[in-house]
Amino acid sequence: MRDKGMLHMRLLREDAAPASAVADPSAHVFGLQDNKDVIHPGVLREDGKYAFDFDLRVAPAQDESKPPVFTGPFAFGKPQDRFVYLSWQRTELPGYVNRVKARLADIDWALVREAQESGGRLEADMS
Repeated sequence: MRDKGMLHMRLLREDAAPASAVADPSAHVFGLQDNKDVIHPGVLREDGKYAFDFDLRVAPAQDESKPPVFTGPFAFGKPQDRFVYLSWQRTELPGYVNRVKARLADIDWALVREAQESGGRLEADMS
């Protein structure tokens, strides 16, 4: 039986170059950031894109007229404005060269249920 509280997700990115107009030559690692500031590297696919597969927990719906609330080690932000980060974390200095937010607010219950019932993933290209 599928876990109805789990949602499988995938972010894609064309390359590992920082998403910034400002050049920052700092050494860095690129990946999906968890809420302990650990960077999880993506998998380089045959098409040249990096793929980041992860799961989010979806809080049970008390009222499906309200948006889903996502939790888990990759969820950031206030309950109704959650997002996940693709990050370029500096390795020799503190902080980040840059981070890109993948907002979750547009994911409604219909998308959640469709992905859960099919056993598939919701996918977004962050290139």
